[in-house]
Amino acid sequence: MCIRDRLLDIGFDLRRITDLFLTHLHYDHCVDYGYLVLTRWDQGVGRIPDLDVHGPAPVANMTELLFGESGVYGPDLAARTLHPGSHFFHEARGGKLPRLRPQPVVTEVADGSSIEGDGWRLDTAEVVHVQPQLTCLAYRLTTNSGVSIVFGGDTSPTPKLTDLAKGADVLLHMCHMDNNSVTDPRVTETCSGHLDAARTSRDAGVGTLVLVHITEQIEAVGVRERVLQEVGEIFTGNTIFGEDLLEVPVSRIRTGALR
Repeated sequence: MCIRDRLLDIGFDLRRITDLFLTHLHYDHCVDYGYLVLTRWDQGVGRIPDLDVHGPAPVANMTELLFGESGVYGPDLAARTLHPGSHFFHEARGGKLPRLRPQPVVTEVADGSSIEGDGWRLDTAEVVHVQPQLTCLAYRLTTNSGVSIVFGGDTSPTPKLTDLAKGADVLLHMCHMDNNSVTDPRVTETCSGHLDAARTSRDAGVGTLVLVHITEQIEAVGVRERVLQEVGEIFTGNTIFGEDLLEVPVSRIRTGALR
């Protein structure tokens, strides 16, 4: 299911999205890029600014290949901006002519980049995944109120991520495998398992670890419970097993009242 449908499931209006951050250009991390840009643009009917997009090179070239005059969506955009039938629906939604094509504002970032936004700051570190074919990044988002969330991206254990996550409130960390059963360096030097996530979270001193990018191996009956137990033996903070549509608390998780 695409990101648009997931957000619709929770009643989230895509027009509220102002910025998109891509950690790397593996398809499972960017395949919804076109869908997000076009749906947001179509529903925004010229009343919202173009999407700000941040990611590693060659995301600018990718954007042109998608939305440029001769891009993948070129014929679609020609119809939506030039055909009288499309004009009718655009005006019926409150839009005005002429209808401009979407033009995402792309900023290519790299290791050490910092970006200031409206009430937030983004710091970037390059992590270890599938270089040199793709540049892979991790992001630390810090709000003006001091809340910090780190998106580790796809990575094997690396001091770059530990340093980026120092003292963060929340760390979303790849948990692609069971470290006890996967030892092939072709995987361990490219991805992280549950023990890797636990050690990075412990060493960085984060408040909450969210295990993400979880595979069927980790989700197997009995394995999930063992994984959480073994993570807890290393990392003493909060640990959350990531799931679709999960809302992650930023403050420390407290035991609820028994009813």
